[in-house]
Amino acid sequence: MNIKLAPSDCIDDCRTFAANLHEKIKAPKYQEGVSVMAVPASLDEWRLAHRTARKRADRCARLGYTFDHVDLSVHADDIHAINTSLPSRQGRPMSDGYLHRIERSKLPDYPCGRHNIRTYGVLHASVLRAYLTLYRCGELALVSMILGHGDHLRDDIMYLLFAGVVADQAGKGGIFYYNRHDSGTDGLRFFKERLGFAEGSVEWT
Repeated sequence: MNIKLAPSDCIDDCRTFAANLHEKIKAPKYQEGVSVMAVPASLDEWRLAHRTARKRADRCARLGYTFDHVDLSVHADDIHAINTSLPSRQGRPMSDGYLHRIERSKLPDYPCGRHNIRTYGVLHASVLRAYLTLYRCGELALVSMILGHGDHLRDDIMYLLFAGVVADQAGKGGIFYYNRHDSGTDGLRFFKERLGFAEGSVEWT
């Protein structure tokens, strides 16, 4: 699968954005055996194709959670609570970088809809309970960071989170990319496959 990171009609800033991201993901391990899914034409198309994800996202919404675009720079306390809510993830202890409260800067305004960073979240009573950072780079929609509060995972917050991302990106073309397919536990692979991800290989151009 050949993925264009910088279409020829984009501006110089876009090509710089793409070149910087390409430098981070050009190693073979980020191109072979990775989790990929075509960005659907519409949210309804995705919901029809993925019954389990649809039902779990809907259940989460019924429990009072909401999806939204979020500015992570104003949620430092909530993010720290999420990051430290479990001592380990995917069978590994949380790395030291997640254990300290970090002040984040507000993202810049990106002039191009095809080259930007988007941050999303699931909230309950105005408190952030899950967050996701997505790099949109040409045909690539890369899930860079996705984490939920351990006390709320049973409420299917991660399914509502990704359903919201699908709604935002639907119709824009390209692929969602979510790390290596064999990374993490069986539970993570189950989650990704219920969303629609499958193992594949990519080539960046």
